[in-house]
Amino acid sequence: MRLAGELLKRYPGNPILTWKDLPYHVNAVYNPGAVKHGDEYILVPRVEDGRRDNRLHIARSRDGIHFTVEPEPISLPGSPEDLVWEKHQYDARVTPLGGAYYIAYCAQTTGEVVRIGLARTHDFRTFERLPFATQPWNRNCALFPEKIGGLYARLDRPMSGSDAITFITFSPDLVFWGRSRPLELEVQTWMREKWGIGPPPIRTDEGWLLIIHGVWLACNYVYRLGVVLLDLEDPCRVIGQCPEFILTPREDYERCGEVPNCVFANGAILEPDGELKVYYGAADTCIGLATGHVDELIDACKNGIRPGRP
Repeated sequence: MRLAGELLKRYPGNPILTWKDLPYHVNAVYNPGAVKHGDEYILVPRVEDGRRDNRLHIARSRDGIHFTVEPEPISLPGSPEDLVWEKHQYDARVTPLGGAYYIAYCAQTTGEVVRIGLARTHDFRTFERLPFATQPWNRNCALFPEKIGGLYARLDRPMSGSDAITFITFSPDLVFWGRSRPLELEVQTWMREKWGIGPPPIRTDEGWLLIIHGVWLACNYVYRLGVVLLDLEDPCRVIGQCPEFILTPREDYERCGEVPNCVFANGAILEPDGELKVYYGAADTCIGLATGHVDELIDACKNGIRPGRP
């Protein structure tokens, strides 16, 4: 199967959020988590201030396009030890689960040691800090939106260079994690340097739809988006994979910025009519919106390739 073109189509008014939309001096706003809360669209973007320190903020919208960013970052109370780990907070993934919303995010020290923090909210106004979800040197983490085999499940990727592997890990209580199993995809050329997850997995009748990012290294890094399909009962099993990327940096706001040639998604919202809104960071500088239809994405996975099949 060959795609006729990119499966995600850019909103014509992109970028939808830039540094100009913040009420004070910032360097950039990008890589948002995304979720629907009642009739409100919520983004949890990474805001890089004038010191280049990174914090998580809340942005709200009624139409999923025009957002207002709250001026103060999310407040997460914690012990002095917790706060030492959180000089920077960034790259949030938001998962609705059991009547609450869980935010998995990168917590980084001044010395650039990073692990995954976890917070819980019911209203996106007050937040509860949960125990750190991983040990140091871990990124790209998201919870599944339901328990699997009676256990909480997450995707995460320990940081180990170009051979970094994404795992699915399980927990009875969101504190103790184990039974990690690798998620094995067919590595394509556009993702051969490394790959990781995008937004949290989305449940469909055909399987867990998972947007991923992949990195190609030639003269410089290029970040693109792809899509795979995981088995509902055993999500470690890849049942479909689109071999081609579904979004690549083409526009000026995706090619020019803090990290050139980069589209990177942490958040996606599936609408009742099957439209998938994917909110993505562009060049680590601003936020774009791209849309696709869930049936087309599933079809691209099912009619693409599966690991071990030519």
